[in-house]
Amino acid sequence: MNEYKSALLGAHRNVRFFFVASFLTQISSGFFSVLYNLYIKSQGLPDPVAGYYVSAGSIAGAISLVPAGMLSDRIGRKRAMFVAGVLSSLLYMVQAVMHNPVWIVAGAFATGLVTSVIWVSALPLLAENTRKDERFHLFSVNFGVALAAQVLGNLLAGGMSGVLGHTVFAGSPTGELWSVRVTLLTGAVIGLSAMIPFSRIEENRIADAATQGEEKKRQPMGAALRAVRKRRDQLGLIVRFTISSAIIGFGAGLVIPYLNLYFLERFRMPKAGIGVVMALGQAVTALAMFVGPAAARRFGPVKSASGFQLISIPFLIMTAFFRNMWFASGAVILRQALMNCSNPIQDSVMMALVDDDLKGFAVSSGQTMFTLGWAVMGPVSTTVVHHYGAYTGYAIVFSVTAGMYLVGALFYRASFRRFEGQVYGDGVAT
Repeated sequence: MNEYKSALLGAHRNVRFFFVASFLTQISSGFFSVLYNLYIKSQGLPDPVAGYYVSAGSIAGAISLVPAGMLSDRIGRKRAMFVAGVLSSLLYMVQAVMHNPVWIVAGAFATGLVTSVIWVSALPLLAENTRKDERFHLFSVNFGVALAAQVLGNLLAGGMSGVLGHTVFAGSPTGELWSVRVTLLTGAVIGLSAMIPFSRIEENRIADAATQGEEKKRQPMGAALRAVRKRRDQLGLIVRFTISSAIIGFGAGLVIPYLNLYFLERFRMPKAGIGVVMALGQAVTALAMFVGPAAARRFGPVKSASGFQLISIPFLIMTAFFRNMWFASGAVILRQALMNCSNPIQDSVMMALVDDDLKGFAVSSGQTMFTLGWAVMGPVSTTVVHHYGAYTGYAIVFSVTAGMYLVGALFYRASFRRFEGQVYGDGVAT
């Protein structure tokens, strides 16, 4: 814990403002992650609409992440994230009042285009304001802050919608719908408030020891593309990171967006209960994040990241076949903590191995394939569950996801194990 305290106290002021903004943003995300599928359900819309909603946002991300990464590399992280943050909050407000399936899907697509800028800018912004020796700890803190905020968002969303449904909108035939709608609007306002601390961030890139003191120049789009083509070694690294993200993303797209529906349809769990389970999953994950840097130091970052992923797979299989709500909840929470514990480690590896002017491109490439997986597999998942029912359908999709996670973890270890010793070094691996 002393290492985390030292890293936080020594962090650049930009990092601290970033953590505050991230906390508020992730609270807002927690509202939508736990409630929006239920909002669609409360309107009596067909089950596949939830799949199309997830798919539309993912497709938008898949087609915009690489341009968004290049835009972020060119104009700066703060400017890109600030504009995207304001637009995404406004779009969340619009989504909270939509009831036509076509507009729900269109809103998801528009939001996906905007939030892609935030996704690909956050890690490079944090990396550019930290030293390599700080990154494992501060990246873990970043994930911990985000997860703690999502815990709060999940709890507030589930509790607020339940309270409104039993008080303000009690007795109304549309009470359930309006309780969820007002809660979603509240979440969107919280997301907009995150722009206050974010506006205090200064565009100030801190170079690693190998490049400190050198003036960085932003390149035009054409020059950036030529740089990518010339650096075949760097491109090879990015391709491997991207393939790894694709395998995990296609597996995750089958189940992760629909965990709330899994509990609702298989166990008839109330919204407040679903919020508690989702919040507990985030809370345990936040605690598990502190194990990541210690494991990376002792066993190596690549071995640790793939090891956490492999250990999570048995709990995914348990989730597929459990008929007891409490056992299933425990398996979901433990799987989530173990799988997500690998994320800050993998991000630190990528930020250490990829050159500064390609970081945005690297993040956007991986996120593109990850979100493409959600886009492709979302409708597949809802169709399978609709056809086979709540037990057999979810058993099938969870089992397929377990197989893909196994392949993804083994591929990641095979691809990057030779770089173990270079992640903590001063130089950039090529």
